[in-house]
Amino acid sequence: MLRIVRIITLSLPLVSAAAAHAGDVAKLAEEAEALITKGDGPAAYDKMRQSLAAASDSIPFDIRKAFFVSEKPLMFGSYDRVGNNEFPKGSSLITYAEPIGLAWVPDGSGVTSAFTVDFELRNPAGELLAEQKAFGNFRIESREPLFEIFTPLTLDVSAVPAGDYVLKYVFSDTNSKKTTSVEQRFKLK
Repeated sequence: MLRIVRIITLSLPLVSAAAAHAGDVAKLAEEAEALITKGDGPAAYDKMRQSLAAASDSIPFDIRKAFFVSEKPLMFGSYDRVGNNEFPKGSSLITYAEPIGLAWVPDGSGVTSAFTVDFELRNPAGELLAEQKAFGNFRIESREPLFEIFTPLTLDVSAVPAGDYVLKYVFSDTNSKKTTSVEQRFKLK
C-alpha cells in the first residue's frame, strides 16, 4: 500500500444561541413567525433554532457538501472550490465537508457530538491502494447543538504517482452509530 501522510483540521463556527429542544418543526417555525410579527426578533431567532434542532434530530446523518477546495477554509461557507479535480503530482488535497444530522448528547452543562472520518484511496477499477480508519477523530463540545459545522480534510498525496484515483471518506457519528460516505474522483498529473 502507498504511504500517505494525513493532516486534519476541524473548524467550528463561533456562534451561540438558546438551547434547542425537540419538537415539531412546522409548529416551532409557526411560533417563530408569530414572534416576528410581534417584533420580537431574539425570541423568533431562538424559536427558529429550536425548529432547526428538531429538523436536525429527524434527518439522517449525511454530508451536505463535499468537494475539493484550493485552500483551507477558515469558516463555515467560506471556501474557494477548485475549477476541476486535476492536481499536479506532489499535491495535498483539501476537501471541504459539511456533516449534517449529527447526534448531540447532554454532557455536563452543555452537549457533545463526535464523529470519525476514515479514508480509502482506490484506482478507477476499485483496487484499494491505501486506507486509514479514524483518519480524523473529532469531539465537539458546546453549550447547545451547532448546525454550521464543517471540516477541511487535508490528505497529502505527494507519494502517489500520476494517474486517476477515487478518494472515499467514511464519516461515522459516534453517538448515533450511523455512517455516511462521499467519494471524490481526481487526477494527479
